[in-house]
Amino acid sequence: MDLLQNAMQTLRDCTNAYLNNLDSRADPWLVLTSLVDHGGNINQTAQDKIVMSVYNITRETFASSYRPSMPLALGASPSQGLPVHSPPLYLNMHVMFMANFTERNYPDGLAVLSRLISFFQQTPVFTAQNAPQLSPKLEKLCLDFENLSPVEVNYVMSMLGTRYLPSAFYNVRMIAFDSSAMLSRSYAVASSATTTNSPTAD
Repeated sequence: MDLLQNAMQTLRDCTNAYLNNLDSRADPWLVLTSLVDHGGNINQTAQDKIVMSVYNITRETFASSYRPSMPLALGASPSQGLPVHSPPLYLNMHVMFMANFTERNYPDGLAVLSRLISFFQQTPVFTAQNAPQLSPKLEKLCLDFENLSPVEVNYVMSMLGTRYLPSAFYNVRMIAFDSSAMLSRSYAVASSATTTNSPTAD
């Protein structure tokens, strides 16, 4: 499964399990989908649910992408050189959780959003221990609450084609794309010894 898909579905499933444990219902509390389609039509399947959507993907700038040459395999000859791979790419996904509850259900949306925030406050890091469905290629998912100004929130909502809904914004950090494909081989530089003749006395 692709990393971005696995990361988002893992968060969705873990959050739904937590919310359903607090207040069980037939439909999921949270859906991973868009609020409107490209034609501007409202997604009816997202009514009275928390809508989880990715609104931006950025590169993680604090993680080192340096990759030295990989060590030789057991039994390999040094003359074969050391395999060189592309440095890993670390990405952050900026995710919003919108309480799509309207009219008389509006207070219920605030309650569910509050439970979601409490869950991520209790569980800011997801690993194979607390999220077994997480891909083995993903060491962990770290969630940081993001502060967006009213202007930034309005811009994001407009970009998604909807009006304001009570929302929580999170930065899902450290999704590593690390290819095992070999780019080239590096070889050790052999040093040649030079002999200097000492001057002879007359």
